[in-house]
Amino acid sequence: MTPTKHRFQSRVLKGGAAMALGLATYLGSLQAVDQTAHVSPMAGPQPAHAAASSLRITYAARLAGIRIGTGVLSANMDGGRYTATISAQTSSVGRLVSQGQGEAVARGVFGRTVAVPVSYDLSASEEDLTNVVRMRLSRGDISELSAEPQLSEHPNRVAVRAQHRRDVVDPVSALLMPVPNAEAARGPAACGRTLPLFDGRQRYDIAMTFVRMEDVQFGNGQAAVCRLSYRPIAGHRSNRRVNQDLAQNPNMFVWLSQVGDQALVAPVRMEIGLDFGTLSIQALEFAAQ
Repeated sequence: MTPTKHRFQSRVLKGGAAMALGLATYLGSLQAVDQTAHVSPMAGPQPAHAAASSLRITYAARLAGIRIGTGVLSANMDGGRYTATISAQTSSVGRLVSQGQGEAVARGVFGRTVAVPVSYDLSASEEDLTNVVRMRLSRGDISELSAEPQLSEHPNRVAVRAQHRRDVVDPVSALLMPVPNAEAARGPAACGRTLPLFDGRQRYDIAMTFVRMEDVQFGNGQAAVCRLSYRPIAGHRSNRRVNQDLAQNPNMFVWLSQVGDQALVAPVRMEIGLDFGTLSIQALEFAAQ
């Protein structure tokens, strides 16, 4: 992989993870990427969910208008439990994007405003690189963890300590966002959260703040547009420009639409403004039952 391509992959894929989209996370880059209080995964009573339901969203990813990949988010929900899967692939585009594919699966239960995973498994590859993560969790705390390859040692890398493995959510579970009630899924409250993400190597927060409501062709016909703020916490290299750029980037947004009639929202569009163009991930199909 050329240095140019590697820098692009790190920035774009990490940015996708920072937007809480497993479409980017499963491909991994082998480094992986507030108006409300930090949300503890088990805080408060659980919202009401349908006895059984399913969700399937097909996405297309584009950079500066050029299609670079596709992905599918599928989820099965039974009462307060869920199983969610992201499968996706990118196409080789010159020296910028490498060909890759992968899948990530998360299982867990719904808390009041965040999914609470009990397991997360990722397997991905791009060119001659592979990325495998296995996590097991209990009430938001990681009890078992393996990630290959491991992060390289570096004097500027912020160490991942025990406290960074507590009260966390994986990048796939983070795509299923509970809200207190169905009415909240159709308004600004959909954005009111800070996601405490851990991808197997790095710990970071994604704060979401409401911008506006916008008409969309999916769900109930409207989506809450949320501005995203990325804050690296551990596992990253403090001197890397990509981390600084993402933390200061004002042009990261996600569109959240209600899943059926549930107290639950999921992304139908995401955008990251980058120096070399906008990375957009747009839903092509949205089916909730």
